[in-house]
Amino acid sequence: MLNNKNGWVGHNIDYLKNEFNIDKNTSILEIGPGPGTYTIPLAKEVKEITVVEQSTGMIDILKNRMKEECIDNINIINKRWDNFELNREFNPDIVFSSYSLGVDDMEESLKKMNNYAEKYCCILTFGTRQAWREIYNKIRESIFEQKPERKEFGMTYILIYNILHQLGIYADVKLSEKSFSQTFNNLDDAAEHYLDRFKARGELTLNDEQYSKIKEILSEELTKAEDSWTFTKTSKEAMITWKKEQNI
Repeated sequence: MLNNKNGWVGHNIDYLKNEFNIDKNTSILEIGPGPGTYTIPLAKEVKEITVVEQSTGMIDILKNRMKEECIDNINIINKRWDNFELNREFNPDIVFSSYSLGVDDMEESLKKMNNYAEKYCCILTFGTRQAWREIYNKIRESIFEQKPERKEFGMTYILIYNILHQLGIYADVKLSEKSFSQTFNNLDDAAEHYLDRFKARGELTLNDEQYSKIKEILSEELTKAEDSWTFTKTSKEAMITWKKEQNI
């Protein structure tokens, strides 16, 4: 699967550099950096970044990217954000999260972000329901032959904003149109990608008829090119930012 995010990431980083006065003296604490989508370009702009990442697989990818780009100012901590406690010898100017707040207690996580930051906090998250949600719903109906009993409400920006408001943090929100794109070599690759979500929740066994139905769904949702299949949809991204006023 291919998904080029460099242009959008660069746009967001330029915005944050201006809003947060980011320079070579800035330190950042990043939650759940994944493969380093924001970590690597940010590291080139700041003094140091400390990242908290629970996935050893993602850490390996990040380390490889650091080596490829000769970056040595990223400190990696292999922990869940829920279980992380900051060494107070490190006082990050900014605490940053990009689509990574899959936490047990959102209120406590937001408090921790605020209290650990010296100056600013930033959260990137969904401004609308996930672009690919409808495909998952159709596959779910196909596999289990029933519609979900209740609607799924993802962690969009409004829920995070409301919690911050209740904590006395009056954050700024910037909503932006964002083109979401996924490209697969073939329908089998696309099917495996979407089925991974269901496999992660437990063992999933499909018969040939079910698998064929899923590929049929994907053939209707994705657009065929000469040598690939692509899913493209415009959605919204929310950037939630606030200036640290006090510990809460």
